[in-house]
Amino acid sequence: MKTLSYALPRLRTTQLALLGILMALEIIIGRFTFGPASVKVGFTFIVVGLIAKWYGPYWGMIVAFFNDFLSTMISGYSYFWGFAVSALVGAAIYGFAFYGREHISWLRVIVTVILVLFLVNVVLNTLWIVIMGGMTDPKAITSLLWVRGIKQIIFLPIQAIILYFFLNHPTLEQMRERLLFK
Repeated sequence: MKTLSYALPRLRTTQLALLGILMALEIIIGRFTFGPASVKVGFTFIVVGLIAKWYGPYWGMIVAFFNDFLSTMISGYSYFWGFAVSALVGAAIYGFAFYGREHISWLRVIVTVILVLFLVNVVLNTLWIVIMGGMTDPKAITSLLWVRGIKQIIFLPIQAIILYFFLNHPTLEQMRERLLFK
């Protein structure tokens, strides 16, 4: 098992190229979300999980910050720093949970997904929506929390299953070995 150091790991050219491809893939997948703005459903977590497993929390956080900024600029919405904080926290959770592990257990995936879904998606992102919307009515905030919480409960098994199989897929691991550790 690899241990985490506090220095940013150096990347070779192929590693950097693959990271760039994954960044672009995350932005592209992020464009294919559905649902209203307060309860959007998307699948960027797959790419974030792969980046976290292959590159660690520090590179994952850098990529999360830049992708948040770039995807906001591409979308045409105004930039709000709070969602960058959410992206950083989510990437850190995934990175510390998955980095350097050959096989990621069901328990590790489920606990990590629970942390990201509820800490980042329900608590932090709802806070940013409340701040951006200037919401002051406690009933409206409570109902928003309930709706977003129920969405995360529904999405928990879906996200856990998808992440488990993607992060432990032998073909992806073979590809990573060929590209990153030649």
